[in-house]
Amino acid sequence: MEIKEEQGFMANKTVLIVGANSRLGKHIVDLFIEANWIVFGTYSQKSKFPLSQVENFTPISMNLEKSKSINKGIKTTLKRSKSKLDLLINTSGVVYSGPIEAFSEEELRKQMEINFFAAVAIIQNVIPPMKKSGNGTIVNVSSLCGLTSFPLLSMYHASKWALEGFTESIYYELSSLGIKVKLIEPGGIVSDGEYAKVIKPKNTVEGYEKLTDKVHGTSWFPSFTEAKDVAYEIFKIATEETDQLRHQIGTETVAFIEERERYRKDETHLKMVKNRLNI
Repeated sequence: MEIKEEQGFMANKTVLIVGANSRLGKHIVDLFIEANWIVFGTYSQKSKFPLSQVENFTPISMNLEKSKSINKGIKTTLKRSKSKLDLLINTSGVVYSGPIEAFSEEELRKQMEINFFAAVAIIQNVIPPMKKSGNGTIVNVSSLCGLTSFPLLSMYHASKWALEGFTESIYYELSSLGIKVKLIEPGGIVSDGEYAKVIKPKNTVEGYEKLTDKVHGTSWFPSFTEAKDVAYEIFKIATEETDQLRHQIGTETVAFIEERERYRKDETHLKMVKNRLNI
């Protein structure tokens, strides 16, 4: 997808993309490299970084479950960028799906550590240089699942609802410092025909087989958006000068949220989800 000058990017600015080796992250990295930004991208210590080395890209090793690793990664980024950071994009996330009674404490904590606490820790680290420069933008990639809920995704919802409330609060908090804060709320994402990986709990419990088949084995969810198209929207939103907080991506996101808002008071939207899944 060609990047055009009128879309609002400025060359030689610096961006840190957290989760750069995910399918979505790779597309975002490519767009910023093409736009001549100085790009730093984090990757897990357990995975190989697949992106080819280019002059304006630097991979940063970061384990999102370890605060020491997060602090070290941000410190390395700021050192190499000479404490200049114009934009942070938090894209990392994992999706645990299963009955809440099946999850171990370790799995519950991992869901929250990666999806929520890591984002908070990274933001705490990047505020000082942005505060010093008097500008900067923080973009948190949330989800449709941060705005509504479906069965078997309770902890994923918990992580994204937490991210939503946290981000809205710092939107007010950081505006006086000249720092913009934005939330991206995509629905289903697909990349080359593959859907996002869902992690199931190690423990198994009986009684949820039919519900699991309905949620993961049927086509009740209306549509999915290609990762490259979501990435392009994120690129545009992140580089715009607007002060808008929430940005929904995907027709399914708009449809579900409109349905929730329209029927929230009498809880009709709950019945609609149950009917859609035959539960």
